[in-house]
Parts: sequence; C-alpha cells; structure tokens
Amino acid sequence: MTNNALDSIEIADAADEIPWSQAPAEARREQLGKLFVKRDIEERVVAAIDSARRERLILPEAQNVVIIGETGVGKSEIAKRYLAANPEYRDPETGCIVRPVLYVDVRNSSTPKGVAKAMLRQLGLDDTADDDDGKGWGATSVSDLTHCAKKQMVGQQVEVALLDEFHNTVTDNGAVRLNRIAEWVKDFAKSKRRTAAKPDGERNENIVFVLIGTRKVKNIVDPTVNAELASITPYRVEIDRYRYGSVAEKEEFRAFLNDLDYELPFDEDSRLGEPGLADKFHIATFGLLRQLGHIVTKAADLAIEDGSNRIYEHHLHAAVELKRGVLESHLMSEESQGDERRVVSNPFTPPQLPVSEKPSRRRGWKG
Repeated sequence: MTNNALDSIEIADAADEIPWSQAPAEARREQLGKLFVKRDIEERVVAAIDSARRERLILPEAQNVVIIGETGVGKSEIAKRYLAANPEYRDPETGCIVRPVLYVDVRNSSTPKGVAKAMLRQLGLDDTADDDDGKGWGATSVSDLTHCAKKQMVGQQVEVALLDEFHNTVTDNGAVRLNRIAEWVKDFAKSKRRTAAKPDGERNENIVFVLIGTRKVKNIVDPTVNAELASITPYRVEIDRYRYGSVAEKEEFRAFLNDLDYELPFDEDSRLGEPGLADKFHIATFGLLRQLGHIVTKAADLAIEDGSNRIYEHHLHAAVELKRGVLESHLMSEESQGDERRVVSNPFTPPQLPVSEKPSRRRGWKG
C-alpha cells in the first residue's frame, strides 16, 4: 500500500469516514499508535501545571509541581501530550526558537550535573558547545552548567520544565543525595538576576519545574528535607493505577475499557468493558495502563492480521503470550506490589483448536 493511499484516509473528519474494514491495514495500525482516552486525572495534572504557569507572572517565585505514581500508570504519556499541546516555534520577528515547554527525560541522569547536561541537550546545545579546550561538559562545574541551562531557558522563553523519571536522582534513598538534589532544584528555581529596583527579579525568569516520577520524588519536596523547596512546590498530584475492589472502582475501569474500545480501528465493538472480560483484564494488568496498552494494541494487530471484525478473546490470550517478556519486565520495579513482582497471569481463553478425527482401530466383520 502506497503512502498516497494511506494519506487518503481521513480519520478525524466524521463526514469523510469510511468503515475501518475498508481502510488499509497501515491506516488501522497507525490508529493503534494514536489510541488515547482522556481521563479525569489528566485534567487535574494539566490544571495544576497551567495554574502554576499563570502564577509565574503573578508571584515573586515560580510555584512548582510534583506528579507521582508507580511505573506504568501513564505519567510520561500525560507529560508528552502536554508537550505536544505546547510545541516550540520560531519567533517571526527575531527568528529565534521559542520553547514554552521543555521536556527532559532524566532516567540516565542521577546527579544534578547529569540533569543539567540533559536539559542543555534538549535546549539544542551539545557537549562541545562554547568549549575551546575540547573537554566538553565533563570539565564544567555543576554551578556553571546550571547557570548556562537557566540562561538558555530564559533566552528560549521556557515557562515550564517537565523533568520526567526524576526519581532516578535519588536512587540510593540516601539523605545526603536527597538533600543535594533538593537544594539544587531549589537554587535552580530561585536563581534570578536581582537588583535593588527589582529584588524579586524579572517575571520571565520564573520557570515552573514539574518533577515527575515514582513516590521517591515526593521525598525531594518533603519539608524536613528542604523546607524552602517545599514552600514553593504547592502542587502535588498522585496518579494511581485502576483499582478493582469496590463497585465504583470496577465501574470506572469498565468505563475506561469501553472508551478504549471505541477508539479501536474496527467496525464492531470488541466488548472490552463487559464484566467478565474486564475482570480478566485487571488480573492480567493489575490495573496498569502500560500493561493494558501492550495487550490491547497487540491483540488488535493480530485481529487486523487475520481479518477479524473485532478483537476476540483468543487474540487477547495470544497477545499476553507474545508480550509476556515485556509485561513481566515492567513489573520488576521497586514500586511493584505483592504477587505482581513474580509473574503475569494469562486469564484469557485460548483459541479452541479443531479436534481431528482419528481413524477407527476397530476391526470389521469378514464374511
């Protein structure tokens, strides 16, 4: 199938929609990569960031945000969608890049120096920028790197810095490291050019930090660790997995599955939210969105491949088996709880294989 054929499918315009069964497989699989169901918790996260963003022009100090949740609940996806909704652009008057939101993945940066380097890379600088001795950033102090990053952020008009996987900066849970990273964040957030005329500095130097990660991130803004940082970090949002104990929790999970079902590239509903199937989904995923995404997208891919009109349970069974390695690897984080750290169950019914008839071994009568 050519790209022109793929481009001819208008998914977003209802007036031009055609049945999914008539769409090319490429378009249907592309839709699987775009699956998105808006959740109330995402609206809370966006509201917190936007509120802090407005306050940067009102209050003398930027107000920071903490978003916490265990691995697999969808924190990073929410952050990336916020970034996509606030893209960089080039100022038509100056020709300079304007970057309202800076997204930095710090999973490989366990120190303030490493985080500062990661920020500079996302700002478009490389390790040898402005370095005549050829030693790169390795020969640069933490304070110099931090100052450079702040200068670049102000120059590119950054309003919000999303620091994802920030729990990696406190991997050892040690009090010394915890205090050091908290002090660095506080100094970074509060560093401004202050004068007698403007003791609080310029408002455009107020940059909101959004610290995203597991519950370890909460320790960084604990008042007993750094009271000053805690005082300028009023927004705390915790993202939980889908629980499945009470009637209300079950209804919420099933409603999410129904919404997800509606987004799938099939003409018929796959009935993902039916009680029996929803029970099995929760057993297989522990209510974690990342796990659910792996299973549903793979099952949909299998259904498209064999020409099915929707996802059937045997597709879900096959998806769990095909994705078992990645599903189990995602459950080995320190935040995992109980049985989920051991093995992924496959509660879905496997395909019923036809039973072949064996020739009879009974002997007949000879006349």
